[in-house]
Amino acid sequence: MAAGTLYTYPENWRAFKAQIAAQYSGARLKVASAPPAFTFGQTNRSPAFLGNFPLGKVPAFEADDGFCLFESNAIAYYLSNDVLRGSSPQASAQVLQWVSFADAEIIPPASTWVFPTLGIMQYNKQVSSRECVSAPHFLPDASRLSSGMFQRLDKLRKHAFASVILFGTNNDSSISGIWVFRGQDLAFTLSEDWQVDYESYSWRKLDVDSDECKTMVKEYFAWEGDFKHVGKAFNQGKIFK
Repeated sequence: MAAGTLYTYPENWRAFKAQIAAQYSGARLKVASAPPAFTFGQTNRSPAFLGNFPLGKVPAFEADDGFCLFESNAIAYYLSNDVLRGSSPQASAQVLQWVSFADAEIIPPASTWVFPTLGIMQYNKQVSSRECVSAPHFLPDASRLSSGMFQRLDKLRKHAFASVILFGTNNDSSISGIWVFRGQDLAFTLSEDWQVDYESYSWRKLDVDSDECKTMVKEYFAWEGDFKHVGKAFNQGKIFK
């Protein structure tokens, strides 16, 4: 039976995979997520930690026999049993299929440690009084606006998830999206690498218990619905992950 220590920061939903797998399989798992055992940003940058986990990423797992793994799916697989892994090549492939789907399409449920934030991102960026916008705006340009933001925020991809939608038609379009971050504030302010374009848009925090939030999350993730708060028809969507 597997046994070891899982290093992570508190409430890391990716680490939950390993904890769930260990609970089902009976693996003995000790979680190090608080000082002095583990301090995110310090412990994972120490020479000793990097000697076992060169990328410095968490979650990271060290077995009692010294075997080391990073990446949440690999750790969860190691801590699983045949029931969870699949007892045949076909069953294992199906498990891998759904794990990959979940990583690509599903985000953790909203709770005290993660919340959806609605960014009403109007097509026209905020401009100063000395600037003037008079040229017509077309849908391909609006689509490139969100694509460009996504590309420039590449270093944020492991810390956020978003569904951003282009609404309307030529000369009458807007961009709106739902972003999910860990924590209770906009993630953009936490790193200079992430402070890209976000100040050009208006943001408000959604109440995760409200009917409005539930409706909007459903609509934005399904890319269909009334979108009453926008007042324009769905045109196309983009996922940031």
